[in-house]
Amino acid sequence: MLFLGAESKLGALLAVLACVAWCGASAEFYSSIHAMSRVFEYEQQMLQHMQKFVADNESKLDFLRARLDEFERERNEAQQWGVAYFESPLNKYLLSKRLTRDWQHIANLMAAATGKKPLVRLQRLRQQEHMPNAQELEGAIDGLLRLQSIYRLQTSHVAAGILDGVAYSTQLSAQHCLDIAQQALRDEHLQLAHAWLLEANSRLANSDRARLLPLILRQLGQVKARLAHIGGVNGTLQSLKELEPGSESYINNYKDLQPPFDELNPVEEHPPLPENLTELSEFDLYRYTCNGYIKPTPAELRQLRCGYMTETHPFLLLAPLKVEELSHDPLLVLYHDVIYQSEIDTLARLTKNKIHRATVTGNNASVVSNSRTSQFTFIPKTRHKVLRTIDQRVADMTDLNMVFAEDHQLANYGIGGHYAQHMDWFTPNAFETKQVANSEMGNRIATVLFYLTDVEQGGGTAFPVLKQLLKPKKYAAAFWYNLHASGAGDVRTMHGACPIIVGSKWVLNRWIREFVQSDRRPCHLWDDSQVMLSQLLELSESQIA
Repeated sequence: MLFLGAESKLGALLAVLACVAWCGASAEFYSSIHAMSRVFEYEQQMLQHMQKFVADNESKLDFLRARLDEFERERNEAQQWGVAYFESPLNKYLLSKRLTRDWQHIANLMAAATGKKPLVRLQRLRQQEHMPNAQELEGAIDGLLRLQSIYRLQTSHVAAGILDGVAYSTQLSAQHCLDIAQQALRDEHLQLAHAWLLEANSRLANSDRARLLPLILRQLGQVKARLAHIGGVNGTLQSLKELEPGSESYINNYKDLQPPFDELNPVEEHPPLPENLTELSEFDLYRYTCNGYIKPTPAELRQLRCGYMTETHPFLLLAPLKVEELSHDPLLVLYHDVIYQSEIDTLARLTKNKIHRATVTGNNASVVSNSRTSQFTFIPKTRHKVLRTIDQRVADMTDLNMVFAEDHQLANYGIGGHYAQHMDWFTPNAFETKQVANSEMGNRIATVLFYLTDVEQGGGTAFPVLKQLLKPKKYAAAFWYNLHASGAGDVRTMHGACPIIVGSKWVLNRWIREFVQSDRRPCHLWDDSQVMLSQLLELSESQIA
């Protein structure tokens, strides 16, 4: 599968910054490393056209410089000789030729549109369907801000090419930092906007100072005012006044602001870590699981085991599966080495140039959402025997019937690619609005998630309620039940794909429907969505006592 190297997301962002300046079409590529790799190939063609354009014009300039030197030499010689220069018929001929034919040739050459062919080819390439537009830049910066927010990355580290403790060679300029700050401000990430403006100021080169510093100071004053950092506003505006004495009208907008105290509290980039996890929103639970703040205690891990599984199919007595327990109730396990490289290669061929922006279930229809920045495609199992082989293996792993499972979904994640907290099971509204294909097959009883690539940094699967973070491991697959045995959706299986910091993440989803599964996973004698077995046993023991 195609993907960019692990140099860093900063390198990818810089590619977007450069490419958006050239391109004007409407395709999307930032949400997938696979799609980005195609654009990266297009940029190589653009560079070749540009090289041809420069070479053509350099040849033209070299010729003109040579003629200029020649003409200046002859003119200097004529000036030294004075009127005697024209006594020679040869000199008369040379001057006449120069003033007629030679200068006409020079004029024609100067007027010629040298490099027109490579320029036309470059312009044609820019209009390709798969080339990015200005929205791609916003998507790329949004991905970078998402990484910074979720993993609590320091702005100075990111700008210096240090991502979550790993140093890369790519660094950002003052203009790059300003671009990121402006989008952070538009998206109401005030603390991050403040940090990026300070970083832009610290990275100003002398050649950019006159152009960028006034803009940085104006926006810094605006951000500080909104953060109620009044003393900081006054200091920033004073610097702006010294730099631009004509900015009085702008500064007067803030004249009524008075600092409530003398001491200046610094503006922190990230909010303080929470002490009470029960008061967090679902997104914050997802975020703090992704960055490792929420994790199981040693006591919670003590009951979990790993080993070889043979129970679900007689064939496993000969080839047992390596399985790791991550939760007993609800069940969450991780199988190791359950897909092969040859199968992954086949999946890559089947999905080539077929993935598109992923959607989520909306109120009335599936919609594109910033909560899911990836690209995917669906492939029916009838397309290739490898897909049917994988399904047979899933049946052996889960002891579930795969006849009515959904089509194979393959997904790829790009810059800051993620899928925020969600449930895999369908809500009643999804059935009512006919967003569920083959609704007669029921809800998604279970999910098997295959990891087809390793990921250098980030990209884990977070289960906030279970306090588990599954790091992508190539050839492994996670399995969990989405529904209680009663058929009700299990909210404890809320999960999300954490943003990619560095690398390319490919996954294969197998969503298994509840139709014809009653003999595989029968209902309990009680409603397990309302009360757990342990609670029933505890109640029974108390009644006996």
